[in-house]
Amino acid sequence: MSVRESLIKHLTSILRASEGTVLVVLCDQNGLSIAKIGRKSDIDLNTNQITSLASTAFSASEENWEDLNIKDQVISFSYFDKVCLVTIRINETLLTIVHDYHKEWPIDADNLATAMYYLKQKLGEFFGSGDESERDVEIFCDKVRSAIYLFGMGTEVPFVSYKPESIEPSNLLPSISKVLDSIQNPIFIRYSLVNPSGLTLDAREISGQKLPISIEAFSANANVAFQKMKEESIGSSIGDLLCFIAISGQNSENFYGLITCPSGKIKFSEIEQSSNAEDISFIGLFTLTYGGIPVICESRNIINSILQIIGEEQTTENFIKTVNTLTSFKYD
Repeated sequence: MSVRESLIKHLTSILRASEGTVLVVLCDQNGLSIAKIGRKSDIDLNTNQITSLASTAFSASEENWEDLNIKDQVISFSYFDKVCLVTIRINETLLTIVHDYHKEWPIDADNLATAMYYLKQKLGEFFGSGDESERDVEIFCDKVRSAIYLFGMGTEVPFVSYKPESIEPSNLLPSISKVLDSIQNPIFIRYSLVNPSGLTLDAREISGQKLPISIEAFSANANVAFQKMKEESIGSSIGDLLCFIAISGQNSENFYGLITCPSGKIKFSEIEQSSNAEDISFIGLFTLTYGGIPVICESRNIINSILQIIGEEQTTENFIKTVNTLTSFKYD
C-alpha cells in the first residue's frame, strides 16, 4: 500500500466515524490538497476553498499566540451557517474535518485521536521527518483528544439577557459597557469589542493577569485573523462565518483558547443614507479550565444583549442560533 493510499485509508476512518462528517481533507500549510475523501451531501463543498480556510485558520492566529508566548496551536473550530471546519496541524500538513454540526456534535475525540496516531506516523515517512519517537506521537494525539473533549465539556450557562433597564439612544456605548460588566462567570482572561479596523471600542481584563501584549494589540491581532477568515469565505456555499475558535497550549492542563465572532452593526448617528454604521466583533481569550461550553454560552449572552441594544443583524443572530444548537446536544 502506497503512502497516499494509506492516508486515504485513515481519512476514510474519520469520515465513517460520524454521519455528520461530509468531507475530510489533508493539505499542506499553503492550502494545497494532498488527499481527500467525502460522501454525498446536500451541502455543496469547494475543496479549494476549504483548504484555503484551513491554511488561514492557522496562519492568521499564529501571531497572537506568538505575542502571548503560548505555543502551539492544537486545533481550530470555524463555524459557518451549515458546517464546522475542524482543523488540526500534523507535521507540515493540515487535516480538516468538514462536519455538519446540525446532525451531530461533538465529534468523536477517541476515534480521531486514533486516526491521528497513524496519520502522524505516515506523514513523518512521507515528508522525511519520521524521527519522532512513539512517545512524541502519543503526546500529540493526547493533546488533540483532550482539546476536543475539553472544548465540548463544562456547565451550560442559561440563555439570559444582560441588557440594562435604561438605554440612551443617542449614546449606546455606556449601555454596551454595562453588558460587558454583567458577565456571570469568570471564564475570560480578557475580552473586547472591536470595529473592522481593529480599534477597541470597549474591553475588560482580569486584574492580576500579566500578559506580554496589551489588550488593544491582542484585540487588533485577533480581529485581523477573523477578518481574513471572513474574506476567504465570501460567497461560500457553506454560509457566513459565525465564529472562529482556536485552542493552543503545551498540555491539557494549560490550554488557552481564542474566540472571535460577529456582534452586530452599530450606528454612530441617525443620519439616513449615510455610512454611519459598522460591524463590530467580540473577541475573548480564555483557558479551557472550565471547558468550552460556558465560553460559547457567555459569548452568546453578551452578543445577544448587545443586539438588543443596537438592533438586529442576521449573521450575528445565526451565531446565537448556532450556540443554541451546539448546547442542545448531550455532553458527557
